[in-house]
Amino acid sequence: MNPFRALAASFALLASAHGQDQGALLSPGAGEADWKPLIDQLAAKGPVVAEFTERRFFPFRREPMVLKGVLRISPARGLSLEYTGPEESVLIADSAGIILRDNDGRSREMPSGSRQTGAIESLLPIMRFDLAALYPKFAIRAYRSGADWRFEFTPRDAETAGTLGSISVAGAGTDVNHLELKRSATQRVEIEVGETRTGTPFSPRELEQFFR
Repeated sequence: MNPFRALAASFALLASAHGQDQGALLSPGAGEADWKPLIDQLAAKGPVVAEFTERRFFPFRREPMVLKGVLRISPARGLSLEYTGPEESVLIADSAGIILRDNDGRSREMPSGSRQTGAIESLLPIMRFDLAALYPKFAIRAYRSGADWRFEFTPRDAETAGTLGSISVAGAGTDVNHLELKRSATQRVEIEVGETRTGTPFSPRELEQFFR
């Protein structure tokens, strides 16, 4: 199945660990100050390279589809998901839209702002922890339990919320370890983030291969 369609399906929360906790609703005037040190640390990581395992859940499948790959984030160039198995492909998301490259070198582009690209494009400011860009589009709730934390992003626009669902990013300390985009109880994508390297600039070859 198309890697983009699966990602556009969903990413979500660790809600069971938090029970009925409503979290802290963040806004420029309320709640943000308590979370600013962590947000600033997450936003300052610079280039990121991380191994990941992605599980795609669909109502018509008894078991999730499992994919593995390498996630790359460039503050200047955007987000890249290199799928290494079971099939090789690269998904690139940036301010211009989405590029999907298959193992044969063929590319398919989807322009920014289209309905198809909404889910992936939403991840760009989220993975950059750019609150100024996120506040107009998302209601943001933050949860903390010891060193563990989670941010939940719900689209403010009802139509977008119905199409996209909720996105959550969770971690411990200053490390992100779980992403989820949840469209419904039976349709979602979960990404477990593994070994991560931060702060090392990408080489010219990496920029050419994994970004636009």
